[in-house]
Amino acid sequence: MLRTRMIIGTLTWPVCWLAALAAAPLAAANDRPPHAHQIGVELDGLSDGSRERPFVDVARTLRPWVSLDGKQEVPLDEHDWPRSDAVSVMFDIRPAFAWAPPIDDPDRFQPDWSGTYSVSLRGQAKIEATEDRSCKIENQTYDSKTNLTHARLVVPKGVGIVVLKFTETRRAPNDPAGSGFTDLRVIRPGYPPDSKQLFTNEFLKSLEPFAILRYMDWLDTNHNPGFHGDKGHHALEWSGRRRPDDATQVSHHDRYGVAWEHVVALANQTGKDLWINIPVAATDDYIRTLAKMLKAELKPNLTLYIEHSNEVWNYGFPQYIYNKLAAIEEVKRGKSTLNQDDSRDQEIWARRRHAKRLIEIGKIFREVFGEKTATGRIRPVYASWLIFPEPYYTNVMVWVAKTYGPPRDLIYGLASGGYYNANKASSTASVTQILSAMKYSSDGNGKPRALIRALARSYGIKDLQYEVGPDNGGGKTHNIANRIRANRDPRMETLVLYDANQNWFNEGGDIYMYFSHCSSYSRFGCWGLSEDVTDLNTPKWQAIRKLTGWNP
Repeated sequence: MLRTRMIIGTLTWPVCWLAALAAAPLAAANDRPPHAHQIGVELDGLSDGSRERPFVDVARTLRPWVSLDGKQEVPLDEHDWPRSDAVSVMFDIRPAFAWAPPIDDPDRFQPDWSGTYSVSLRGQAKIEATEDRSCKIENQTYDSKTNLTHARLVVPKGVGIVVLKFTETRRAPNDPAGSGFTDLRVIRPGYPPDSKQLFTNEFLKSLEPFAILRYMDWLDTNHNPGFHGDKGHHALEWSGRRRPDDATQVSHHDRYGVAWEHVVALANQTGKDLWINIPVAATDDYIRTLAKMLKAELKPNLTLYIEHSNEVWNYGFPQYIYNKLAAIEEVKRGKSTLNQDDSRDQEIWARRRHAKRLIEIGKIFREVFGEKTATGRIRPVYASWLIFPEPYYTNVMVWVAKTYGPPRDLIYGLASGGYYNANKASSTASVTQILSAMKYSSDGNGKPRALIRALARSYGIKDLQYEVGPDNGGGKTHNIANRIRANRDPRMETLVLYDANQNWFNEGGDIYMYFSHCSSYSRFGCWGLSEDVTDLNTPKWQAIRKLTGWNP
């Protein structure tokens, strides 16, 4: 269809679509846009700098403990509490790289986390705020009857990092000095010191528009244990999982990702469907035990979209190496379906194993949940590399069909990651030119998306996006100021809506998982809908409001 077009700077947009967008009011709660139930979001990875501000207790995401001089690790107990005097970062929300200037962000944005925090721990300790001396520890007391230490931490405005030092520690009154402590809690301003609330109000509010939450980054899927020299032999057992009562939910040592119990708690509290990523090294026993836990504890109306790891095709991730080496080992043992056609290509084996493992995971979950199809509560999703549809999708699905039967009986949908970037913009491009390049990048996803969509339809399964959104990362510093400012520009709303509506839903796409929820902007990416979980009025958020009809 011939469309009249107009020019905004160097951006070109269809007049009919832009005019309709500008005139469209936010939908009422009972009259949501047709695709509202298909909009999901990726939660940002947990760290001491999580802009999502997920936990009421800041210590849930403290940095792993180090010695007083910061040069070495300290001895820990089975729940990673220090057995000596120790130091940890409670939070660091400074713009990158404030600790080693120059700073990437030309506007030097930093959220405000000031206020009075309630501190408590089991045992005895002298507490001191060290990195920023404007922070103060006040009213510190110790009760020998309860063996509890209490204090207040006062954080002035403008402070971006809080480091606490714990000296003269004793786990019990008769223990020697330097024996450590447990159960540190640092409760945010606005919540009672004895609060049992797990997630912050602001975090929960920011999740309201979405139908699905993807937990890939929360689960730290790209850094699962067992990738250091084991050549693909490591097996992740259920006993090696992160536990909810560990000292921190931040990955370190051999524990990665948030506790599954916290995933369940968030899903039940928000009522949002789950998109989960199974660790690449997880054993069948791990998977079965996880499935039993989720069946027992999740609300019965919640759906599970299940992926085998994340971007197993990605050469830069350890799960790619693990999966390929595991495929090679399987073929060496003989009688493998991976090379039943006498294929000698190890990359083909690896791609097939990725699908095979997903099918096995889906089967285990369906058995536990009592599901017979891949379209009920348990929905396995095959995700791979958008820009190479034939080897990573078509050839794999042909193999699946020959080996296991109709894919629609095993897999809910095919998923790809359709970012739109400014790689075609010059190193000195203006904000307008960067946005224009990103618009054309979105258009460029159309051909491979169409091929994958046609393939999915031919097998009677869905076409999904596991990740999608603006991509201005890569780690390079050239023109970083304009790249960051482009993501804050009001026209970013139009760009997000253009990709979602014009280049996805209007073409027949299904689930659209925006990447990501909330994060800082730097050379490594400007992924977040905002850089502060309390700011739900950014251009990207305005696009989400229109896509979902959410009007808080």
